[in-house]
Parts: sequence; C-alpha cells; structure tokens
Amino acid sequence: MSTKLAAVAGLVLLLAALNAAGVESQRLPPLPPGCHYTYDILRRLVVTICDNPTPSPPAALTSPSMFVFGDSFADNGNLPKDTQQLSLISRQWYDPYGASYGQDNGTAAGKFNPTGRFSNYLVQSDFIGRILGMNEAPPTYISSGINGNCDNAGMTFAAGGSGVFPVPLGVPTLSDQLDNFERLVASGCITKAQIDASVVLIAVSGNDYDRVGVAQPSAFGDVTVFIRNVTSQIAAAVDRLEKVGVNKILVNNLHPVGCTPAQTVLSKYATCDGAGNTASKTHNENLHQLLADNGNVMLLDLYGAFIGIVDKEHAGNKGSDLSRQFKNKKTPCCVGNDPTGFCGQMSSDAENPVELYTVCPNPEKHFFWDEMNPTQAGWTAIMTQLEGAIRQFIWPSQS
Repeated sequence: MSTKLAAVAGLVLLLAALNAAGVESQRLPPLPPGCHYTYDILRRLVVTICDNPTPSPPAALTSPSMFVFGDSFADNGNLPKDTQQLSLISRQWYDPYGASYGQDNGTAAGKFNPTGRFSNYLVQSDFIGRILGMNEAPPTYISSGINGNCDNAGMTFAAGGSGVFPVPLGVPTLSDQLDNFERLVASGCITKAQIDASVVLIAVSGNDYDRVGVAQPSAFGDVTVFIRNVTSQIAAAVDRLEKVGVNKILVNNLHPVGCTPAQTVLSKYATCDGAGNTASKTHNENLHQLLADNGNVMLLDLYGAFIGIVDKEHAGNKGSDLSRQFKNKKTPCCVGNDPTGFCGQMSSDAENPVELYTVCPNPEKHFFWDEMNPTQAGWTAIMTQLEGAIRQFIWPSQS
C-alpha cells in the first residue's frame, strides 16, 4: 500500500474510532443575565445573544495581552456549568476535575475545586499565560467579554468540544470565537494597543474528526479533502487575526491521537493506535504546508512533545527524561467505570448519587487526566519542551 493510501486508510479508521466516543446531545446550560440562546438557521447552530453593554476597555498595558481560541486544551471555563445534567461538556465543573487546584506539581490537593478546565487543574493556555507573566490564562469570554468587560491580560474564547465545524449543542466554533473577538475589537473594548502587544494561541485538537461520522457521513468519500478543509479553516483563522493586526500567533499541531486513552483502551492502555497517529501526521503535514512560511506564526509541535513521553519507541529523543516521571503514560487518572462512561459521571439517583468513575490518588504520575486531556503534570512536561522556542518567538531580541 502506498504512503498516501495508508494515510487515507488510517484516517478512515480514526474517524470511525473517534465517532464511538462522540459528544452526547445535552440541554444547553444557563447563561448570564441579559443573554439568551437563539437558533441561527443559516449556520444551523445555537448562538448566544446578549444585550449590548457599554464596553469597558482595560487600563494602560504593562505586559503582553493574550487571546486564546480553540477547545478543551485551552478552555479555562467558557462552557457554563449545567446544574440540570452532568455530561461530557459540563463535567469540568464537577468533581473530580480541579483535584490538584493550587498544587504546582500536580499532586492531589485533598479538596476538589473544579474551575471549568478539562484537567485536574492547569491546562496549556495557563502555562503560556505564565510565560507572559500571568498567574494563569486570561479571563473567559463568558465571564467578562460577553458583558462588555475587557482586561489587560486579554481573554480566553476557547470552549471544550469546539472545532472548526459546528456541533448540535452550539458550542462556539473557532470562527464563532473569532466573531466574538472581532466584535469586542470593533467596540473598542479590546484596544489597538492590546492587539499590537498580543500573543494568540489557537488550540484545535481533533474534535472535527470525532464528529464527522455523525454530522457529515459523506465526508468518508474523500478523507483527505476533509482534512484539508479542517486545516484550511485553521489557516483562515490565522488570516483573520492578521487582518485585525495580531502578529504573534501560536498554532498547535495535532498531538498523537492514537496514544490517547480513548484509543489505547482497546489494548488495555498498552500500545498506541497506529491509524490514529497516521491521521495526526497527515493533519500536521497539511498544517505545515499552509503556515510554516508565515513569519507571524509559530507551529507548536505538540505531536513531538507528546510522543516522546507516551510512546516508548521514542524513548531515545529529548522527551525521554520527562517520560520517566510518569508511571502511567497511556492510562487516564480518571476513568468511567463503564466502557461508555466518563470521568466524573454520577448515577441518576438525585438523593444518593453514586460515583460511576475511578480517580487515581497520584495524578502527578499520570500523563493523561481523562480519555483525551493531559493532567497538569502532563501539561508541565509538554510546555517544558516548548517554552524555550515560544520565548524566542515572542521576544527574538532577547534570545
């Protein structure tokens, strides 16, 4: 089989495998005062509409601002807590998420403090925020920007489960997130000074491949075209940001999806799935062709940073020392007791709910927190590998 045919076959297998763990249909969570949901017929998704408050621009800048777009790798609380029904896209507001809140080494803190992040605490965007001198990622759009308030630190628009194409739940796509950003720029809430000094993160981590079997079954006809569509939309997002004036854009490539617990569970968490990793490589090749020559963009090699930790076949590369700190590289710290369950799932008994998941006592020894997202310790290991290059990209005169 040729390399091209093998890649296509691998992608088809990935799409079929990921579809089995697709996001469930759930009711939409409540919104802040002054906001309501409506259905956009043209785009076929639920959108959020709020009254137009008077914009509140930030004070004078003292450090770079950061704007964050994407999915659960970067979401620090943009999906509202659903008090009616715990689900795959509201679990981040419930125990055991936030199990290591305040613990920089990622150990269990003894008291859960869910913050809307898909991890035991810090996620990728928090670590980039720290590089820029912040304590964590900037405030969420739903907590500030939706009400017309802006902060010197910037804003996080990323939402778990998002991608470049719509989902039935109305989770804002990458384009929707950019729409919200551009509205705040147009209103003056986000200032030109912020944009000129800003750093942007785009974290798109494969949700489009998860949902394609449900939303677009015809896409199986030519998987390579679908992959090009996904990566082209990421490149289009970069173009939109550049037109606004942003000139420091960090773009994640796709991590080795075949090494995530969602895929390694098939081998009892022993080996990575080759088809999944072939898919990731194909995605990354497309992304490289589209963005590698753009001086305003740095492609963050999440694939290389992940693979050197979680796959023993790559133990000889620079990730090997970091790899040894994790006793469990492909096994999630938190896992549903049922094969179709999820981390944080509870029984439906309202009076005496029972935990339908198991959580490890030592998350710092696990690279993955749940079926897809790293632990805080996992993100520490990833960002340790990427921090030097990020600093050089942001501040080349200091290198």
